[in-house]
Amino acid sequence: MPAVVTLPGGDLTSRCQSIALLRTQLLTAEELSLPCPWLPEVIQQQIITSIKASGIARYCKNNPIVTDALLTDLLIKLEGAQLQALAISQQMAIIAENKAIEQLRLELEAIQKKRSSTKKKKFLALNDAQRLDIKVKAELNAWIQLATGAGGQLFELPDIWSQRREIWQELEGVFTDLGLVTGLGWDLSQGIFQSHGWMNLVRLQKIVKQIPQLREVIETLGRMKDTEGDPIIEEIISRMSVTFRHEVEVITPLVPMETKGITRSDSISRMLPQEAAFFGHPVLKKLWHVRRAEHALLSYAVEGTELITEVTEQEQEFKESKAGKKLNRNRGPMIVCLDTSGSMSGTPENVAKALVLQCISVAKKEKRACFVYLFGSKGEVKEMELTPDKAGLEQMILFLSMSFGGGTDVEGPLNMALERSDEKQWLRADILLVSDGEFSVSSGLSRKIKHRKEQRAMSVHGVVIGGSLSPMDKICEPLHQFSSWLYLQNNKH
Repeated sequence: MPAVVTLPGGDLTSRCQSIALLRTQLLTAEELSLPCPWLPEVIQQQIITSIKASGIARYCKNNPIVTDALLTDLLIKLEGAQLQALAISQQMAIIAENKAIEQLRLELEAIQKKRSSTKKKKFLALNDAQRLDIKVKAELNAWIQLATGAGGQLFELPDIWSQRREIWQELEGVFTDLGLVTGLGWDLSQGIFQSHGWMNLVRLQKIVKQIPQLREVIETLGRMKDTEGDPIIEEIISRMSVTFRHEVEVITPLVPMETKGITRSDSISRMLPQEAAFFGHPVLKKLWHVRRAEHALLSYAVEGTELITEVTEQEQEFKESKAGKKLNRNRGPMIVCLDTSGSMSGTPENVAKALVLQCISVAKKEKRACFVYLFGSKGEVKEMELTPDKAGLEQMILFLSMSFGGGTDVEGPLNMALERSDEKQWLRADILLVSDGEFSVSSGLSRKIKHRKEQRAMSVHGVVIGGSLSPMDKICEPLHQFSSWLYLQNNKH
């Protein structure tokens, strides 16, 4: 970075190493160390405080784009602050040097006055050590003055970072609520967020929260698979105490295998000859008995190795798999036909798309397949399989930003959905039709739906956004309608 090269403080090597370390710590979400060793510690602490207070550090993890942009802005701030501190310190150093020289002059005059000397006055100057000391103190005082005057805002980041953080927090909240993948990359431009439809996603999620019935609708989709299937295999963890026995070699003086020196004991068999001499003396015999009672007889020290058996108990976990009481009940896939015609424009279309957003959330959590058809007039159909991964989510966001105008042709997408339900992967799928009901249904389509209902017990669920029930009530069972959705039409988001 150019700012690293142009910084006036420290040498180039130490600056590069320090900034590289700070970058690594941000990328790996490690605890931040003091980033600029050439600056006073109080200033370094302000830099760290600024990073933490901004709330941006958590978005730097594994994201070099955000990390480098953050460091660039910090270094620009640091460069400007150092130039100000340098100018202030130079002024302080000049004033301090003049004061020091004046002090030397006064001291010299006092000495000459005492000696009544009339020698010519010498040229007074500070030595290198004195000048260096003044320079160091001036730099420290300059930084302290600068930091105090800024009120702790010396390294405050530009306002654009607050806007970015707010956007990222909103998106992160959406991803968390939906149980979707994060780490899609944090774009640095609010305009690009808008063009990519990210904020559209935030708006749709707010609608989902206002209408909790959306999730209830999704949960009814897809027939149960293996209703009478095998029980779920449960893993049971039990604890047991296990006894372990093992032999240990112990060195002990109780096993006389070899002599190791001299010691004191009460052993007659190992006492030294001079102790025996005491025992044979008529007077010293009493002393011998005393020494023996006190285990103070000089004796040969012996030791040996003995095998003993140690018993230890340890608590261990044992895992056991067996059939549980619950049956394996998984719902089938979902096929959604979403009306985006002209009559659905505005809040009805947003509610419909919010329903699709909830579909991908349920698909992710319950590991269910989900396919969506967006339709408008005749021939206007867009299709996509929703997958809860990075590529799938980005496609879904673009997908949800699409809409058609004009009339409503439900025949095309429903026929496509019925054909897909004939495929092996989608045999147990149910179809969800989301519309305002302002369309007509042919008798041929009604027969196809009735045939599949009788043949495979397939259901076509209907969601009406508006007041028109007919003709959706002819092909959809069950049919969902909520007055709260009508209320939303008068409350734009």
